[in-house]
Amino acid sequence: MPLPNVNITLANGALGGVIQTADGVAGAVLTGVSASPLVAGTPFLVTSLSDAETQGLVAATNPFAYRQVKEFYDEAGDGAQLYLMLVPSTMKVKDIADKTNTSGAIKLLNFAAGKIKVLGILTDDTAVYPGGTGLTTTNGINADVYLAAANMQLLAAQFFAQQTPFRAIIGGTSYTGTATSLTDMTTTAYNRVAVLIGDTVSGAAAAIGLLLGRLAVIPVQRKVSRVKTGALTNTTAYIGSTTADKYVDTSVLNDKAFITFRTFPNKSGFYFTGDPTCTATTDDFDTIARGRVIDKAHILAYATYVEEVDNEVQVNADGTLNAGYCKYLEQQIINQINLTMTANNEVSGVNCFIDPSQNVLATNMVNVVLKITPVGYSSEINVTLGFSNPANG
Repeated sequence: MPLPNVNITLANGALGGVIQTADGVAGAVLTGVSASPLVAGTPFLVTSLSDAETQGLVAATNPFAYRQVKEFYDEAGDGAQLYLMLVPSTMKVKDIADKTNTSGAIKLLNFAAGKIKVLGILTDDTAVYPGGTGLTTTNGINADVYLAAANMQLLAAQFFAQQTPFRAIIGGTSYTGTATSLTDMTTTAYNRVAVLIGDTVSGAAAAIGLLLGRLAVIPVQRKVSRVKTGALTNTTAYIGSTTADKYVDTSVLNDKAFITFRTFPNKSGFYFTGDPTCTATTDDFDTIARGRVIDKAHILAYATYVEEVDNEVQVNADGTLNAGYCKYLEQQIINQINLTMTANNEVSGVNCFIDPSQNVLATNMVNVVLKITPVGYSSEINVTLGFSNPANG
């Protein structure tokens, strides 16, 4: 007979804790060289510009990559996580994006183990194509960028299937300045990829670091072009060799689904034009913001339901699902989305339905329908302005 006593067991899991997601973790693959202790081709993580310098990324040996990292932290501030990898000038942007290239972006993504939510890739075309040798710009930018967009869509799809989704931005390098010659990216189907044209200096590059920095600090539903967020930290902006405030074809770039810089009359500073992805405007994920929202919901759904894999399921006499079990599973993900996203205004609402008529005994499968209602955007505001004479009633 045991010694008489009072035994207390702590129950755990009843509060439905919120799953934490690090939505602003960025990654960048940039042209560069080894400079001890930094080794090109080796991924590393930094949390500030000084951290990057300590790890060997300095302006003296890698001015191209250093500027991108500096502009990232100018925008994001110290503490933001940035996974970095420099690649030699022998690697073209299309090769960086190629999922079969084990030395390309896939190496950085694997190193980060699913933490990267937004990835930027950018080549120094003056080093990759010295003297312009091998560089083709028949479609307005480095033609390899278009191939990179196709490759990156395949790479992103692979990581989506691995439950580690991300969105990508490619630098639209060597822009000729002629918007009409650009390929219309709304005719493609690369909804996980965006292309940025424009830089903080005149030349062939693109301000990938700046765009990643803005994405790192805003919530997933927010567009990088939101005016209320404030002007970007850069004090100069170029589209090709023309300053952004003097460039006349900004709307053409926007209509062809390229991200670039813009200004507003009587308002100081530079802003991004939008966050379009390389896909049709009828695509649900034709913006980076919509893509980031669904990626976050994806991660929450996976983290919630992975706990139920191969769990015992109560069934009715006819083999269909127990209605109470269905409601339990539905509420699990609804609570997570509401606590993590709806409460933070990242989505407008969530609905989940599990059909109890499913014959789980026959299939060993439970099908879940999860629908997210996104937020809307006041992208265009129409004002009717005129005079009124009070005497006229």
